[in-house]
Amino acid sequence: MPGICGITTSSPSDTRTLVDAMASRQHHYPWQHTHTWVSNDGHAGLASITLDSRGTGGLAEDYGVVLAFDGELYAAREARSQLVRHGVSFNGDSVLELLMHGLTREGLRFLASLHGCFAAAMWDQQQHRLTLISDRFGMRPLYWAQVNGALVFASEIKALLAVPGLSRSMSPDGLGQFFAFGQYLGDRTSFDAISVLPAASTLEFDAVTGHVQVQSYGGVEPAADLPTTREAVLDAVADAFVASVERQTSDIRGLGLSLSGGLDARTILAVVPGNSPVTTVSLGIPGSIDHRAAELLSALAGRPHHEQMLDGSFLGRFEEHLRQMVRLTDGQYLDQGIVLTTLPMYRDLGITTLLRGHAGELLHMRKAYAFSLDAEALSVPDQPALDAWLWRHLSGYMVGAVEGELFTPSAGGSDVLQQARTALRARVAAARDVTPPVQRVWQLFVGERLRRETALSLQMFRSFAEVRVPYLDPALVSLLLALPPELKLDDTLQSHILRRHKPEFLRVVNANTGAPMGSSAFKTRLASLQMKVYAKLGVPGYQPYERLGLWLTRELKPLVHRVLLSDRFLQRGLFVPEAVGRIVSQHEARTHNHTFLIMAMLIFEIAQEELFEASGETSRVVA
Repeated sequence: MPGICGITTSSPSDTRTLVDAMASRQHHYPWQHTHTWVSNDGHAGLASITLDSRGTGGLAEDYGVVLAFDGELYAAREARSQLVRHGVSFNGDSVLELLMHGLTREGLRFLASLHGCFAAAMWDQQQHRLTLISDRFGMRPLYWAQVNGALVFASEIKALLAVPGLSRSMSPDGLGQFFAFGQYLGDRTSFDAISVLPAASTLEFDAVTGHVQVQSYGGVEPAADLPTTREAVLDAVADAFVASVERQTSDIRGLGLSLSGGLDARTILAVVPGNSPVTTVSLGIPGSIDHRAAELLSALAGRPHHEQMLDGSFLGRFEEHLRQMVRLTDGQYLDQGIVLTTLPMYRDLGITTLLRGHAGELLHMRKAYAFSLDAEALSVPDQPALDAWLWRHLSGYMVGAVEGELFTPSAGGSDVLQQARTALRARVAAARDVTPPVQRVWQLFVGERLRRETALSLQMFRSFAEVRVPYLDPALVSLLLALPPELKLDDTLQSHILRRHKPEFLRVVNANTGAPMGSSAFKTRLASLQMKVYAKLGVPGYQPYERLGLWLTRELKPLVHRVLLSDRFLQRGLFVPEAVGRIVSQHEARTHNHTFLIMAMLIFEIAQEELFEASGETSRVVA
């Protein structure tokens, strides 16, 4: 996967060999290119793995400073012009040169002014100081660890595991979060020794003293002042969204859009400038509402459209795709990997930059996965009530139906889940000054769901094309965090954007509800009921393309038994063997729904095999 990695140490040894080994673990496909740099004294080594199609990222050296960069800056021309007005001279239009000059002249203030999605590492050869940098939303994971007086970093955990002496001990704290919520929180990973850099942060490591300092350069805060009328507020959101899309689509060749029949991608399509050629791509079963709606939307917009069909053949290669997903995401991401069947298509179609509708949930939080708001959440009176609601909703689909102890005493027993609950409280408490309490769910969604879960989803796409997410824009998110909850629960905001820019899109059925956008509550409920009835009757095009819970009891049952009921898995010391057997049998009998917990266990075990057994190493659950 494209990314960066490197090491800096006060006791140099074979730095070149080590950096090459780290980089090779991040080089997954023949179209990726690896660039490396090692200091003459061996105190530091950096590497950047890039896509050949875009050349985003790479290495640059100037005035004793070396920069490794992964990602993109949007509106880089404006940032460069600002520096030129302050007397900075540029040799070209390199993003790396822009970042280097901006940091040298303005420091952290420059980072806070940027639009982009990136991770960077900067080595000062005179000061022997390494600086790691994350973007405003932390959407390019950058993992780091200290080992034997050195600091190592990488965009993928597997690269860090190439470093001799780095502890392979599993983190009960982190794993408790993964099995409770389906994702990690804060800076935790599945390994005790490995952390992830927070969003909008820098890490400075002094290679002489070994001192590490992590500091924030300013995340996204709720807008201080909102317009005074409802219509003006809606217009402000629409203007911010249009500006974001324009920033992310200007001067791009090979632009694509993942288009479903829902809200988020159609709203992006509605405002993509007419002079930005874009190919739309939809994913679904033959005859599905998603395909029908996407085809109509593309026709109305006058854009070329391509359909990617999904059928039962995916199941024949399920384990292969699952293992590939685990390799690309280091087992830190909970998903079935179905999207992997579609990734080569983007390169085949010549799509080098792909727009995705992730984070659109911030505009309609009644449909936000486990974070989906209900009447109870909207009326929580205080922080304790919100904590209780979040725990039930975020853990309910994972460990909520488990009977008895899940974790072994050696792994921490019941304390594992209690620590996960404490970690969740701490993340929400960081926004305790935000009122009313339900507004903190938006903060948590941005700071945890998007940064730790969505970012890993995008990692898979980034091995094939650059990915841009227009809903993740500082100005737009700042507005959304400040808006009253009632404006951002359904399709209010996106309907307003469409009325202004593409009103004909409103008439196209929303594939999530079966009704056109803006329909009455009664009509929407009736359409949703009709979709469920058609699905039960087997009407072509109404079955979901993903039926994971059912697959685990039928086509994937041999995989579940071979992996989760094996001695290797049960003797790792993490789960109570009887609990695992009970979870599997209950799900197969359909008395309980353990779909996501079973998938989390499969991913955990496959990660152990892919990250450890393949190289002859062993892992431990506890230190």
